[in-house]
Order: sequence, then structure tokens, then C-alpha cells
Amino acid sequence: MNIKFFKETEVKKEKTILDIAEDLSIKIKSPCNGKGKCGKCIVKVISGKVSEPTKCEEDLLGKKNLGQGYRLACETTVIDDTEIELIK
Repeated sequence: MNIKFFKETEVKKEKTILDIAEDLSIKIKSPCNGKGKCGKCIVKVISGKVSEPTKCEEDLLGKKNLGQGYRLACETTVIDDTEIELIK
């Protein structure tokens, strides 16, 4: 079975996906506390505008995964309306 939950919020300034999730009490694995070192906070950007991939993301995720929309929540800043999928 697949279940979808949606939680929407408005942010006043650009923030990382991890920071926004924390504001909403949504738990995303981040053993390195958002320092971009563990690669565990993977999410998928379904639509919207986010920051360009960082060197850290390129190293941890690779170009193929980045091309499919996978990003690190701690490294990706939301710039405009965006839809994010949480990855297990």
C-alpha cells in the first residue's frame, strides 16, 4: 500500500528543506546534523525551484540521482513554491 501525506507551509525567506521540515516537526534522518557529510537526508524534488546542487551533493548523490530530482535536505534551499517527496 502507498499512502501520501501532504503538509504545506509558507516560508518568509529562503531556507533549506531540512530547516523547513524541522519547523513543521517532520523528521528527516540527519545524523551529521545538517552538515552535508552523511548523505542520509535524501529527498526528491517533485516540482518547484530550489538551489543548484552543491559539490557535497554531487559527491554523495552523483549526477544520475541529481538528474532524477534527488537532493540532500540539508544542502538544498527552497527558492519558490516546491513539492518535496520524503525518501525512506
